[in-house]
Amino acid sequence: MNREVTECIFPAFKEIRDEALRMKSEEAMLAAMEAGGWDPRMIHLCPVTLNWEGCDVSWTEHVRDVAEMCLTGFEVVEKYYKRHGTAFKRDLVIAGALLHDIGKLTEFVLRDGKAVHGENFQLMRHPLPGAIIAAKAGLPDELVHLIAVHSFEGEKSCQTAESEFVRSIDMLVFRCSVKGLRKI
Repeated sequence: MNREVTECIFPAFKEIRDEALRMKSEEAMLAAMEAGGWDPRMIHLCPVTLNWEGCDVSWTEHVRDVAEMCLTGFEVVEKYYKRHGTAFKRDLVIAGALLHDIGKLTEFVLRDGKAVHGENFQLMRHPLPGAIIAAKAGLPDELVHLIAVHSFEGEKSCQTAESEFVRSIDMLVFRCSVKGLRKI
């Protein structure tokens, strides 16, 4: 597989301006796909969750939606960070939105054409293997951190501006994808 595959599935990779970060981010995505045995023809079968009934969204759709919402909301939120002199890095937000759930590619596997939990699910939910894959790809610690703390595992962890933003968007998009949680 090559980077054209990742950019076809996730066009937001082209939004990462730092070429080295984009290349390493795409390599991490490809490594996660390979580690979990997912190929481009069946990646759409990877679920965003198996733990919540009524979730009708695939992993790819979820990641695209999180990336799109992060891109759309970045400038609105960036102005508030700038007012207080806090850095808020666009490329880190985009890469984080695209990679936050790469560990799900190892958390879920296909058996007899159906997605099920993989062998390591009980030991390591997706943030940990995702962070490990990102670190092995040589991604910056800020991005590895974002992946590691984006889910409930990060509730008591330090959050950077970027990790807090991506985490909030991820939770909103996830909750909207679960039928039973759409009612207010």
